[in-house]
Amino acid sequence: MQDDRTYRNEQILNSLDGCERASVPDFFYTRLKARMEKEMVAPARRPLLRPAYVLAGLILILFINVAVVWMSGDQTEPATAGTETETSQQTLASEYSLNDNYLTYEMNAEK
Repeated sequence: MQDDRTYRNEQILNSLDGCERASVPDFFYTRLKARMEKEMVAPARRPLLRPAYVLAGLILILFINVAVVWMSGDQTEPATAGTETETSQQTLASEYSLNDNYLTYEMNAEK
């Protein structure tokens, strides 16, 4: 049994006797090095990071912010803010089925 393993190992090792060293085409390493250097430089010039695109994006964000502030300024009325808050609290309490006992407890806890 040991002889069978030894014979098999020798057979496998002898199969490598006819192999030659792999050869590479001319200037392979030069081309490989150039490609690697090109890939290292390429990420620095991504199209979305160009100044024109960045500036256009910032202007768009600024325009959206100004429009939102301008539109929200017309909708608020300070005179009715108190009644709207109470109404919204009552609506919220009814949606979540909050009972009056909890609210009474909360009022008594403050005293």
